[in-house]
Amino acid sequence: MVAVSWDLLKERTVKGFQERLPILLSVTFVTAIVGLSVNKLRFWTGVSLWIAIALVASYLLWLVVEAKVAVKELDKGKTSLDRGTLELYAFARAATVLTALGIPAGTEVSVRGYVGFGLFLAAVTFRLVAIRELGRFYSHRVRVVGGHKIIDTGPYRFVRHPAYTGMLFAHLGVVLFFFNWVSLGILLVLFVPAVVLRIRIEEQVLMELDGYAEYSRGRPRILPLVW
Repeated sequence: MVAVSWDLLKERTVKGFQERLPILLSVTFVTAIVGLSVNKLRFWTGVSLWIAIALVASYLLWLVVEAKVAVKELDKGKTSLDRGTLELYAFARAATVLTALGIPAGTEVSVRGYVGFGLFLAAVTFRLVAIRELGRFYSHRVRVVGGHKIIDTGPYRFVRHPAYTGMLFAHLGVVLFFFNWVSLGILLVLFVPAVVLRIRIEEQVLMELDGYAEYSRGRPRILPLVW
C-alpha cells in the first residue's frame, strides 16, 4: 500500500513539474533578460538607447503573449512525445539571447542593428500569425489533441513549420542587433540544431496523422530552397 502510494505521488510530481516547466522557464528567462538588459543598456545613450529599449520591450511582450500557451499546457496533461526537446530548445534559446545581452559590445545601433531590429519584428509577427492559424492545435510540447487535423492555410501554405521559421529569424535579429561572435556561434551551433532535432521528432508524430505525408510533399520545413 505504501509502495503504491509512493509511486502515485512520484507520478503526480513528475507530471506536475512537466506541465509547469514552460511557465517556470518563462519566468526565469524574463528575470534574466531584465537584469542583463539593465546592466547592458546603462552605457547606451540617445536614440540608440531608446531603440535598444524598444527591442528588449518587444521581446518581453512577445514572451508575455506566448505565455498564454504555457498556461494552457496545464490543462493538456502529460506527454513524452517531444522526448525532452522542449528543454534543449528552451536552453538554446536562452543561451542565444542571454549571451547577446550579457557580453559587452558597442553602445550604438549600427546599420546591422537596424537590419536586426526589422528582422526581429517581421519574424515575430510571422510566428504569431502561424500560431494563430494553428489555433488549438498549437502546443509548446509535441502532442496530438483530439480531432487533430492538418492546417494548410496562412503561412502553412508555404512551409510546414512557420512558427519555427519565425523563432529562428527573430533570434537572428536579436543577435544582429546586440552582435557578438559568441551569441552568433550559439545560434548556429546550438539553437539551429535544437530546432532541427525538435522538428524531426515532431514530424515522426505528425506523419501518423491522415494527410500529413501528402501535405509535406513539395513543402519545405522552415525555409524554401534550404530545408
